[in-house]
Formats: sequence, C-alpha cells, structure tokens
Amino acid sequence: MVDMPRTRARGLKPTGRTRNLIWAAVFFVLGVIGVLIPVMPQIPFFIMSVLFLSLVFPSVRRRLRRFLHRHPKIAHAFKTWKDRRRKKRRARIHREKARPA
Repeated sequence: MVDMPRTRARGLKPTGRTRNLIWAAVFFVLGVIGVLIPVMPQIPFFIMSVLFLSLVFPSVRRRLRRFLHRHPKIAHAFKTWKDRRRKKRRARIHREKARPA
C-alpha cells in the first residue's frame, strides 16, 4: 500500500489561519478593554473577533450562519458588507493582473 501525501482541506494557508487567529485575539482583547473602560465601545470589537474566528473554525462559522438565518436584518447588513469587500478584492486582483510584470 502506498502512502499518499495528505492534502489540506479547502481553506486558508497556515499563515492566513494564524493571522486570523491573531486578529481575533486582538479584537477580543479590545472588546474586553471596552467592557472595562466605559467610553470605548465593545460590541464592534467582539463582532469582529467572531468574524475572524469564523474564518478559522467551521463550528463558529456554522453558528454564525445559524444566527444570521434567525436574524434577517443583521444578515442583510452582513451580506452587503461581504459583497462590498468581495468587489474591492476583485478590483485589486484585476489591477494586479493588468499591471505589467
């Protein structure tokens, strides 16, 4: 029997995964600081932390999808934000391809 090299499931590179975990931790810490300091908002930081965690962990992604399914107004805002981000990324890729090497 021949050992086949194990391929990684579709997803992020290890460096992207680490980067997303670091961003999630940074936003979580900022959210905790926001809880301790009344003038600093905490909710946006906790939301960003969950979004970055959903990029790394499938279980968090499933829970986020379930939450968005139950709350359509928030789901619409999230979809709008995601579509806008996707357009920016595609435009950046198009500019990079158009640039001479």
